[in-house]
Amino acid sequence: MRELDLEEKKKPDFLRMASKFGLIMGLATSAVHFIFYLLEGSNVSSFIVTMLTLIAVIYIIYKATKNYRTESGGYISYRQALVYGVAIFMFAGIVGAIYSYIFNTIDPEYVYRQLETVKQQFLDAKFAEMAVEQIISDMREGLDYQMQHPFQSILSAIFWNTFLGTLFCLVSSAFLRKNKPEIINES
Repeated sequence: MRELDLEEKKKPDFLRMASKFGLIMGLATSAVHFIFYLLEGSNVSSFIVTMLTLIAVIYIIYKATKNYRTESGGYISYRQALVYGVAIFMFAGIVGAIYSYIFNTIDPEYVYRQLETVKQQFLDAKFAEMAVEQIISDMREGLDYQMQHPFQSILSAIFWNTFLGTLFCLVSSAFLRKNKPEIINES
């Protein structure tokens, strides 16, 4: 009975830890976006924002999985690391979707200003004007739909964040796993 209690105490609280690191990731990526928003009009490129976001995501997944591995007795299988990472991305997606909803309520024109920036970048890169107009028109229709259906947009954002997180964790879990050494009985 006592051994069972010790064994149970070794198991970390999966949901608590995943939600904590998901909250951290969601807040970090939202903060990077908000800082970029505050710098709108300056020469800060979206490439820099993308790189900062990627660095934050890599760091948080690394720290979170390493922390979970430590709490689990020093070992984590590929499957455990994958499931844990996907859970973190799901929680981060929830935080990010809530942030996006609030942000788009406060400044609904921001996404359209960004769309105009993208259009200008396409034109500066010498893309055919007719093709650019069609692409931007399609994107604008999608944005209009998202603005009119915020609940569906929130669910979609959570789904895509979890999906992309799964792809990311398929790779990161291979690097972060640490299997228990197998005990060979020579009796």
